Amino acid sequence: MGNFIIIIFTLVILFGLLYQILSVIIFKNKFDKRNDIRIKGKKSYPFISILKPIKGIDDQLRDNLISFFKLDYPDYEIIFGLHSYSDPALEIIRKLMKLFPSVKVKIIINSFRIGLNPKINNLYNMYPSAGGTLIFISDSNTSVEPNFLKLLENEFEDKKIGLVTATIRGIGAKNISSLMENLHLNAFLSPSVFVASRIAKISIVIGKAILIPKYLLEKIGGFEAFKNYLAEDYMMGIKVMEMGYKIRTAPVLVNNINEKWTLKKFLNRHSRWAKMRAKIKITTYLLESLSNPISTSFILAFILHNELGIIQFIIISIVKSLIDSISLSLIKSDIKRYQLIVIPIKDLIIGLLWYIPFINSRISWRNNHFTIQKGSLLQPFSTNLNI
Repeated sequence: MGNFIIIIFTLVILFGLLYQILSVIIFKNKFDKRNDIRIKGKKSYPFISILKPIKGIDDQLRDNLISFFKLDYPDYEIIFGLHSYSDPALEIIRKLMKLFPSVKVKIIINSFRIGLNPKINNLYNMYPSAGGTLIFISDSNTSVEPNFLKLLENEFEDKKIGLVTATIRGIGAKNISSLMENLHLNAFLSPSVFVASRIAKISIVIGKAILIPKYLLEKIGGFEAFKNYLAEDYMMGIKVMEMGYKIRTAPVLVNNINEKWTLKKFLNRHSRWAKMRAKIKITTYLLESLSNPISTSFILAFILHNELGIIQFIIISIVKSLIDSISLSLIKSDIKRYQLIVIPIKDLIIGLLWYIPFINSRISWRNNHFTIQKGSLLQPFSTNLNI
């Protein structure tokens, strides 16, 4: 019986490593194609409304916003949504409006709540002011290259496409918790987006960058349709596909700036995401456990309880870190080689958090408490909400 368990764990570890290698191959193939992208010259471009929900001052907020003021796109507007006039980000926005007077900007300050998702509340309040035929949803802790909008809009040359998203590159880590977050974004999440699409035919929508035609957004029910979902981006993708359209992940990057995270924030974020993914599709979530060879190797080392167990754990950790380093180089990550030593720690924490959804489905999000229902539907755990 003992040998059988060891064989099973060994096979799972090997599967995990093969998955990581396959991820890198698919990821590389996708980003090699990025060099072949040519933006077709057009006489006119559709007007794009950028909806940017704001709450407080994120890491490098000013620089993030400047990247959107400097977009190389002929016809767009930026709509900032805030809940309060006392938000310190408001002063930064007003100064940038003076610095870039040629950019069309609107500021919407409205605390109206249509549902339980604070981001959707903000987007809902901004939407009536949007004049674009395309709507771009963009988080405040992101920055982009000048040609970003053109590259995304270019994907609509295929008339079957109903929504375009982009993958994430985490940058700017200044402590271990932020480094773990950026490692996970760059070496796991970003490749997984393309693997899910290529192998499992699952389209993952990244909420930090969503471009969707206005008519289609209204056709799927507008922002109101997602007011009580934690995974509003996932549900938006589902609705778009139900309308017969495809989702395209453009081979371009949106920078997600994470500088000084606390360990508590990292644990809270990933336990929340774990519970969310488990409620979205439990079969996919169960298979997800096979993609973490370091975590499985650690369990095997504990079972073996000898030098062989320790040696195999060290070897697997080194191999996995080397594979991750390839993904990091593909997206030109700012993570240094010596920082790869954090990968085993990060993977062990993620592996431990994987079990959390089987214990409880309660989450804490922006000082509010919810339970997550099927499809990531939120149910208030208390009546005192601060959304």
